[in-house]
Amino acid sequence: MSNSVINFYDSKKKRIIFLEKRVLNVLRPKIIQIIIGDNSTKLKMAPEWFKPEDQNESLKNIIYPDGINENDQHQFNTIARYRAASKKSNNNFSKELFIPNESNTETLIIALGNFVQQFGGELSFTNEDLTFQEPAHRTACGIADLSSAHLLATDYIPTAQFTFIVDLNYQIDLSRSDQTMQNFVLNFSNAIAEVLTCPNDYIRVMSVDKPGKTRNQTKVKFGLSTPDPTETEKLVQDLKMKARDGFPQHRILKHVKKHEYECKWKPLISFFQLQTCDFAPEFNIDYTSSMPTKDKRGGLPYYLPIGWYRHALKVDNKYPEDKLWLGSNNVDGEWPVAFHGTHGGAVKGIREKGLLISHFDAMKDEAVKDKGTYFDRPGLYVATHCTGGAHPAYTKPFTINTSSTTTEKFRVVFQCRVKPDAFTIHAKPVATGEAWRFVDPDAIRPYGILVKNEKTPDVDQRNES
Repeated sequence: MSNSVINFYDSKKKRIIFLEKRVLNVLRPKIIQIIIGDNSTKLKMAPEWFKPEDQNESLKNIIYPDGINENDQHQFNTIARYRAASKKSNNNFSKELFIPNESNTETLIIALGNFVQQFGGELSFTNEDLTFQEPAHRTACGIADLSSAHLLATDYIPTAQFTFIVDLNYQIDLSRSDQTMQNFVLNFSNAIAEVLTCPNDYIRVMSVDKPGKTRNQTKVKFGLSTPDPTETEKLVQDLKMKARDGFPQHRILKHVKKHEYECKWKPLISFFQLQTCDFAPEFNIDYTSSMPTKDKRGGLPYYLPIGWYRHALKVDNKYPEDKLWLGSNNVDGEWPVAFHGTHGGAVKGIREKGLLISHFDAMKDEAVKDKGTYFDRPGLYVATHCTGGAHPAYTKPFTINTSSTTTEKFRVVFQCRVKPDAFTIHAKPVATGEAWRFVDPDAIRPYGILVKNEKTPDVDQRNES
């Protein structure tokens, strides 16, 4: 294959797509995936520093179990790609059945895949060393990882999703060649960043569509996000004002129709990066009913998530400047334990309860009154209890179909360490225990992922509070 192209495997169309590197290297961010159709182009963009995986080898010999329909094949694709990253080659799922259970790492991988799909992204396996520094910045660029998973679930880094109308013919002006479409997308995204004077990586085009029977107009759907929700809102208002008057003097944006455009707010990413060494199975724990229900970490109560299985994350090397945060000796510098749900689709319900971003931050006034104006910023919430706090209100079951007749359902919660004295304490909006509100996204560090089969009953810990 020529070194002038990169490729990816489109599992839906079951074919390899090629992109010219010379096109991708002209501007930033770059196009990672693109499918150009007769009436619509779908794509994923990412920063220049992101290195996508090559899915060809991991998927080319896959054999699915009997009775698995096309909608369920993506789960086995995910496992096959994880196995390839782990240097395992057995992708014959018909001969060797995949048996999901709470302690199975591959069950966890599928869980993370389901979690990421809520935000328009997909897992990307890598052997590159991932730093867990500046998680908010990387998420705003469309690339998340285990250090920023809680930011997705809380809608803390929302993307303002716009659809602009341009006076260009989709088929004649844009999709007549792959290079024409790619150049338009890259030029458009960089032009939006230019007029807003924001980093190019914060603008990502998601699709270019022909609007019905209208010939000389095309819809361009794109997202705008920054690490700071307040800054994002300022840029959104600036873009709305500029688009209202149009961009008659701009080389690229002069084609945008003058209009009072509105946006939809939603956390959106392109990829969620995982390393096989992100997990530390030697520290996995099955929190059975025979264990004590309460302990201490960082000098504060730690309510064990009884009934759940903890997959430990390899995080002891991710924060080299901090040696004490993950300890269990209750010394100065040790961080307490809290829990965070994973259901991004529950945002509407959570917002109604007041548990999320600035627009629906019910405890914000109470926090400011308690600890001052430093907390007069968008809030992030965690719960002191897994059951009754993060679960079930902020989790949602995901289904694994291993055959036409076998189905299992699981739920997932993030187990976190949180920075002492960086939060305010609230009685709402959790059913059990306390809610802790943060304004610094770096003050929450996931260190474990909890998995529970739906058949496993919840353990009521209200008497432990």
